[in-house]
Amino acid sequence: MSPRFSCACLAATLAFCAAARAADGDLDATFGSAGKVQLGPNTGFSGPVANDVAVQPDGKIVVVGYETNATDGLESWRIARLNANGTVDTSFASNGMLDWNAGTTGTRAHAVAVRPDGRIVVGGNFQSEIEVAQFTPNGSPDPTFAGGEGYILLTPPAGDSNYLSRLVLDTDGSIDIAGTYYANQSGFNSNEFFFDRIAANGSSDEPFRYSFGSGPNQDAHATDLAIDSQGRYVVVGYAPGANGYDCAVIRITRDLYDVDRTFHYQDPDNYGFTIMPFDLGGDDNDVCNAVAIFPGGYIAIGGHATANASNGSYQAAVLAELDNNGIPDQYYQDQIGYPAKFSFSYSLNPTSGQTNDITKLIVDGYDSKYAQLVAIGTGNQYAPPPGTYFGVARLNPAQSYSNFSLDTALNGKGVMGVYFAQRPTGLGNFITTNTGQSGTFVGGKLIAVGSTQATDGHTLAATRLATFDGIFKNGFETPSY
Repeated sequence: MSPRFSCACLAATLAFCAAARAADGDLDATFGSAGKVQLGPNTGFSGPVANDVAVQPDGKIVVVGYETNATDGLESWRIARLNANGTVDTSFASNGMLDWNAGTTGTRAHAVAVRPDGRIVVGGNFQSEIEVAQFTPNGSPDPTFAGGEGYILLTPPAGDSNYLSRLVLDTDGSIDIAGTYYANQSGFNSNEFFFDRIAANGSSDEPFRYSFGSGPNQDAHATDLAIDSQGRYVVVGYAPGANGYDCAVIRITRDLYDVDRTFHYQDPDNYGFTIMPFDLGGDDNDVCNAVAIFPGGYIAIGGHATANASNGSYQAAVLAELDNNGIPDQYYQDQIGYPAKFSFSYSLNPTSGQTNDITKLIVDGYDSKYAQLVAIGTGNQYAPPPGTYFGVARLNPAQSYSNFSLDTALNGKGVMGVYFAQRPTGLGNFITTNTGQSGTFVGGKLIAVGSTQATDGHTLAATRLATFDGIFKNGFETPSY
């Protein structure tokens, strides 16, 4: 072999290795079109929106949301399945798509989970009722669920309504759901945390409701839940506080008889809840949309709050961390109101009017000792094209680093944005509107879903990041993926 040939082979090998090893935050070129997938509406519909995503054991990706009838404005659940490479799986339902509950109002799928055998559990709303449906791996209603119906409805008393935000599968196969109960009877208006546990066969336990106050005109909304290592249910959302809305958290005992009264903070009567005021300024409306639990039991909650910028105010992405008793970490206790906040923008220098929001939190357990936190949501971007982007951030946990800090190994800043479509403003330039809603890990890659606004309306959008290895700090263990 000649030296020239050897050098050429070496150069080619190095180039191949560099191409094969993408950096954290790079879009996965093997997924869809350059790492992105857009799915438009079915015939006669408009504006499909994705709210959640799950991955089946065979690597196929299930995305759920809703779309709207273009003629009468009525809605239906939209359930789609993608192959691992992002193409539509035409073996699922009708050419890869399933419309469920078509022709109703207030009908949207908000959550999905996949059982180990590939059966798909979807939760959402059917008009004023919560509906949980189970489908076989090929997309047909599961005849073994809910007495052969394939779905269960949680029907409130006449005049009331309930709303599902998130569901998770429990270790015994039951389905745990969280949302909001809207009571509107005889002038008594009350919005309360709503929780229910549905058995694996589709039968419901007694639903559990929780209000942070008494009397009419309460206004508490549950947005997400997680299960801790002892099987207790941590439910997060927001409720009225001293100065507007504050993040609110309860933990429900396994037997569902009550909230766990050992879990409380700033609650002199030990009612069993934690209220988290960020109080960053602005309107003092602190809303938490997401919760995740670290392996050691610490609880991360996240959402948005209005904060001050150099030239006004903006909506920041906010985070807090609670210990196993619902008490904020020591750093927070020492500096109440500290700014556990960031912006999804590349500049990390938010300006007045910018909007950031966390809608999903995921524990990145690449390093099993120093697990990190991934936040998915939406943020503004002023680089061309300006608008809102899918926001992704990776943060070091507070219990290890004294405060949430952005992991700069991701995209050089710890945050990144993804956009899908440009549309003209009518003024000679282009803008983009993208909303990140949820995500999940598969094989060390992150899939995020939501919607984007193209020239002809919204389309369902999904992206996959090629590598997501975190920072491997513990040299005595092997990565978990």
